[in-house]
Amino acid sequence: MILGTGLSINALAEGHGGDESVASLDKSMLVAIKEALVAGAQATESKVINTSWLDTKGQLHESTMVQSAMRVRGIQVRAYLDEMQKPKVEIALDQKEGLLPECFAKDDHLSRTVRVMPARVRGHFVTEMRPIAVASTDLLRREFASYFDNSDYWYAKRPVRHASAYQSMVSGLRPNPVRYELQVMVSNGLTPVGQKPERIPGSDPVSTFFRGEPSAFAEGWIQLKAQLVKVTTGELVWSGASNIRVPVRPVTYTNQVLPDEMINQIRDDARSWASLLDDYAMCQPMNFQINELDGLARIDGGTTSGLKQGDRLLVIDQARIPDRVLEPGTLAELSLVQVVQVEEDSAIIEHTAGAPVIEATGKVALPF
Repeated sequence: MILGTGLSINALAEGHGGDESVASLDKSMLVAIKEALVAGAQATESKVINTSWLDTKGQLHESTMVQSAMRVRGIQVRAYLDEMQKPKVEIALDQKEGLLPECFAKDDHLSRTVRVMPARVRGHFVTEMRPIAVASTDLLRREFASYFDNSDYWYAKRPVRHASAYQSMVSGLRPNPVRYELQVMVSNGLTPVGQKPERIPGSDPVSTFFRGEPSAFAEGWIQLKAQLVKVTTGELVWSGASNIRVPVRPVTYTNQVLPDEMINQIRDDARSWASLLDDYAMCQPMNFQINELDGLARIDGGTTSGLKQGDRLLVIDQARIPDRVLEPGTLAELSLVQVVQVEEDSAIIEHTAGAPVIEATGKVALPF
């Protein structure tokens, strides 16, 4: 569901500067956002929770909490330069749980920085299976790296060279920060129930009696798993797993080459998983953590994320927006900020309307 609200801006008197005009528009946008949030909350089911308690001095305290079932996926502000000077605010809400929401691509000019991490080999593999397991993870990592390099929604960063704390201090090298990490893992797979193993040619009793054991490796199974983790929170965003058959193959004393059957399945899995990551990137709004350094408000996103000077962001408290929109005082904490300086992985923001940014502890900046 897309809820929209418009707010007329009073005509500015002649002689006022451009800065005043921009400030007026920012304030109007913030008011329009608040109106749209309230309209969305009122359109969904909500409940009021009243609590009362006595403190140690015997004084009565009361608290009211209004919780709404509204779940906001994104906010978009479109300032139409028509004769009415009327900004339009659209808020995308989730539909019924269990259904995939329609995408609300309000930040499609931004990219999510991601790094494909070194593969992990889990468990013990028999000697002839380990090279196959390692080669499989290498192929899957290359497929993901190629996908991220060519994606409109992701910005791939190269793997970093690990260094000790002392080496980092001496060299000045620091890990190149990213918002997401993709981890590829491999472990022993399980033979599907009812699956008959592939017969090794020449392994029947008569052939082995006359010719001995055939020079071939038996069929096996491995499981490839990929996980996307949000670095700032440690949240597991997405994971996928695939059970892959390793067919019978001749014994070789050189590096084993992945059978075509395995290559095709791994590439098919990678394409399928890449499509899911596209869906996530298109439908999940980006937000940036806010921190203060040397008296300046900074966010953990910069040019690699697609931010540029002049971009505007909405500062919200994720703990209270959106499910407690109707609670008194919640909307008073909203504020608009503008990007005034951009670096590779960070940006400096300045307050333009609403609550002071210096009090933005625990809040995030949402692009619109």
